[in-house]
Amino acid sequence: MKLEDVLSQLRLGEQGEALQADWRQSQQEMPSHLPFLKPEFVRWACSQVYVPDEMAEAAARMAERVAGSEPLRRLAWHMRYRLYQAENAGWDDVCAWPTLQASLGEEAGLFYLVVLVSNVPEMQELHRRHQVPAEVVQDTLLDMRNWLGTEWAAGRWGLVPLNVAWLQNHLRGNIYRLGRLQFQFGSFYYHLRAFRNSRTNAVVALAEDGMTYTPDGRRPRGEQAEAWTATLTVNDAEAIGYPLHPAGRAIHDQVRLSLSDWRQELSPGDKVLHVHIPGGAPLGHPACGDSFRRAMEFFPRHYPDYRFVAFCCSSWILNTWLADVLPAHSNLVRFQRELYLFPTSQWPNSMLHRVFSKRPIDPATAPRDTELRRAIVSALEQDHDLRGGGGGMFLFPQDFRWGEQVYRSQAWPW
Repeated sequence: MKLEDVLSQLRLGEQGEALQADWRQSQQEMPSHLPFLKPEFVRWACSQVYVPDEMAEAAARMAERVAGSEPLRRLAWHMRYRLYQAENAGWDDVCAWPTLQASLGEEAGLFYLVVLVSNVPEMQELHRRHQVPAEVVQDTLLDMRNWLGTEWAAGRWGLVPLNVAWLQNHLRGNIYRLGRLQFQFGSFYYHLRAFRNSRTNAVVALAEDGMTYTPDGRRPRGEQAEAWTATLTVNDAEAIGYPLHPAGRAIHDQVRLSLSDWRQELSPGDKVLHVHIPGGAPLGHPACGDSFRRAMEFFPRHYPDYRFVAFCCSSWILNTWLADVLPAHSNLVRFQRELYLFPTSQWPNSMLHRVFSKRPIDPATAPRDTELRRAIVSALEQDHDLRGGGGGMFLFPQDFRWGEQVYRSQAWPW
C-alpha cells in the first residue's frame, strides 16, 4: 500500500512528509501477522510498564480497531519499524509524526501507546541479558505514569509524538533511573572540548571554533551585533582557543594550552551518559550525589562494554540566573556548583513550564508558594531577563567528590 493512499484514507493531508523515511523498506518487511496488535498482548505489555488498567483496556480496544483497518495496520507497523528496527528515528523525526486526531479523534493517543509498548518483550530480554536489577527496571519504567498522567490531565488519552520520542528510550533500554536521576546512553554533542592538566589535574573547556557569545559570556539570543566569535585551533603541539569558565561563562581572552601539559579528555562524539532530572521530588543534594555514585557502579557492572567518558546534561536547572536569585543553600544552586557549567542557548519558557506547569503565566495570578516561584514572578513583574549563563554541564567520573565543588575550587589560571 502506497503512503499517499494511507494518508488519504486517514485524512492526514500534508502531514505525511514525516512518514516518508523508510516507508518502502518497512512495507516490504511487514509480516502478514502483527502480534503486537492483539488485545491480549497490549493488556499484558501495558501491565509490564505500569500503564493504569483503565487506559490499558482502552489501548487494547484501539489495537483491535487498528488490526481491522489496513491503513492503520500499515501505519502502526511503519512506526514500530522506525522506532525499534530501523534505528534511525531521531527525536525530531518522531516529534514530527502526525497526531492522528483527524482519523482517530480523542483516542488518537492510544494508537501511539499501542505502538510504543510493542517492544516490551525485546526490552525485557535486554534487561535479562544485562542482569538489570528488578528495582531499577521498575523505577525506570514508572516514568511512563508521569507522562501518561500529564496527557490525561490535559484531556488526552495515551501519548502524543513528543512523548513517544522520549519514552522510546525506556522501551529500548537506553535509559535507567538510579535514585533521583536518570542516565541515558549517548554521544557528547555540545560545542566544546575539555582538557586536563597532567600535573595539577585542573580541567578547562575551550569553545569550539565558530561559537558565538555575548560580551558577558552567554550564548546570544538571535542576531546580536555585539556578539563575538570563538576560534579554536588544535595541532600537535597546542590548543589555542577561548575558555569556558566552570561557572558557565565564556571568556573573551584567548589562551594557549601546551599539549605536553594538557591532554584532551572530552570532545564532540565521545561516549557519555546524559543526565536527566525527572520531576516529582525535591532535587536533594545528597540524593543527587548518591545517583551519580550508583551510576558509576551500575554501568560498568551491567554494561561493561560501554566506556563512557563523562556525565553531561542540558537543562533549565543549570541556568545560572537561578544562582543569582536563590540562596546559596538551595538545592538548585548546590547542584550547579558541583558541575562544570558551560553556556548554551536557553529558552526561559522551559523554566516557566516546569516550575508553573503551564505557559504563559500571568504574574498577577501566578502562585508564589515557593522561593523559586516568588523569584521568577518578581523578575517577570520587573521585566528582567530570566536567562543567565550556564545551561549545560559535564562531570568527569574521576572528579566526582560530591560536596567539594571540584571545578569551582580548582585554581583558575586566567
